[in-house]
Order: sequence, then C-alpha cells, then structure tokens
Amino acid sequence: MEVAEKVKPILVVEDEAIMRESLRDWLTDAGYQVETAEEGEKALRMIGERNFSILILDLRLPGGDGIELLRQARNRQPKVKGIIITAFPSVPSAVEAMKEGAVDFLTKPFDLNRLEESIRKTLGPIQVEIKPKAAAEETVAEPTIAEAPEEIPDLFRDVKDKSALIQMLLSIQRENHWLSKDALVWVSRKLGVPLTQVYHVATFYKAFSLKPQGRRTVSVCLGTACHVRGAPRLLDKVMETLKIRPGETSRDLQFTLNTVNCLGCCALGPVMMVDGKYHSNPSTDKMKEIFATRK
Repeated sequence: MEVAEKVKPILVVEDEAIMRESLRDWLTDAGYQVETAEEGEKALRMIGERNFSILILDLRLPGGDGIELLRQARNRQPKVKGIIITAFPSVPSAVEAMKEGAVDFLTKPFDLNRLEESIRKTLGPIQVEIKPKAAAEETVAEPTIAEAPEEIPDLFRDVKDKSALIQMLLSIQRENHWLSKDALVWVSRKLGVPLTQVYHVATFYKAFSLKPQGRRTVSVCLGTACHVRGAPRLLDKVMETLKIRPGETSRDLQFTLNTVNCLGCCALGPVMMVDGKYHSNPSTDKMKEIFATRK
C-alpha cells in the first residue's frame, strides 16, 4: 500500500473531450492513476498543486501548445516526463519536444498499447507491479458492446466489418447532423477499431461534426468580390434574423450558420447559400421567407 501511495499520477491534457476521456478510461482500466485537464492554464494550476509522473499533452491546445506547457511544467517539476500526441506531426516539433523532456511523440491515431508501452518504459517496473489484478484481467477480456444508441441507423446495427467505418459515420452524420460521443464509442466497440482511430477519422474529414448541427445550413460568402459588394451587411442581417453567430447552431437545431471564402458565384455577390440554393443579396423580408421554409 505504501508503494502505491508513492506512485505519482498521470496528467492527460487534451482539449477534445472524446479523446481526453478515452485516454483517461483506458489508462485507468490499466491500473494507472489519471487526472485530466482540457487546457494549459488549468493543467499548470494542477501541476502547481500536485506532482505528476508523466504528462500526456496534445500538441495544439487552446491558448498555446503542448511543448510550451511541458517546458513550463518542467520548470516546476524537473523530473516530470512528457508524451506529446498530435494529428499534425512534423520533424521540427518532434525534435523540439524531445529537447524539452518528451519521451515519445505519437501521431494520431495511435495504438493505445504503444502509449502504455511508452509509459511503462518511463515509469519502470514498479508501476506495472501495482496494477490491480481486476484491471489487468479487464484489458484482455472481450469488450462488452452496449445496446446501440438511438442515432445508429438500423442498417448498421449488425455490421462488424472494419472497412464500413467511414460509411457508418457518414450515415450517422446524415441522419443526426453530428456524431455524438455515445455513437463514436459504440462504433469503436462494434467494429473493434480503437476509439482514437474513430476519433481521428471523425475530425479529419470536414463532412463530420462532433457538435450538433442544424437541419439547415446557411453559408454566407465573405470572399473579396462579395465583401466589396456588402457581404458584411448581409451577414449582419442573417445573424439578426437567426439570432446566432458564425459557427453557431440555433437552439431548436434548425439552422447552423457558417462563413466561407467563396461560393463560386462572384457575379451574384453578396450571396448566401441555404440548403444548396443560392440567394443574391436578399432583402430582410425575403430572408425571413427563405428561413421560414422548414425541412
């Protein structure tokens, strides 16, 4: 028991909730003590209050990056080690990470077994020896597949072919206008694909969204041709009518507002596109008429 108390926890710093929680759950099941933070400022506060053995840091974090966070953390705790994870790898960033005390640099999607192997090598055998027996057994047990969430289309509820991953996610996105955490976890277990890989696919392709999207998409062009013809004023009218800002979705999940650099119809500028249809500089009354049509 005394040995267990001496083992310092692992801190996972990742802004994407699904990735953060999947890493926490995986490492906790493997017998490690794990704490999490979604951004650097909170992580530094935690580091100032408690010692950690390893920091697992996303390279890109709100207000900074994982390498700078590792640098600041090691100024406070010189013995702490870091593992950088990123979907945007580069040789310069990997080299810089190693200079700042990183023991590994993993590219998303990565094998969770590879991550744990890196942790074991860094912490030594003592961490492995104190793993709870039940946790060790759970890592080799057949994963339990929960009942499919309502958003899973009937067509895919019995599919187990890993090659169907993208098609399955596309179908869920099309039916529900976003990919929920429950849906991603279920797909991961059903297909036997690591959650980190499912998450990578869901964030790599622009067709997917991890936030609820409206049933109707409104895109306002802010390209040069539209801008000089009054696109900012058009955008203001749209925001006033829908009561949302670019990147937001209305509370009733009816509309999502986006801005784009070009819609390919400069001669019509300023222009917006609603449900694939172009509307050239509509009046306020016309705009209300367009938005009043429900899907």
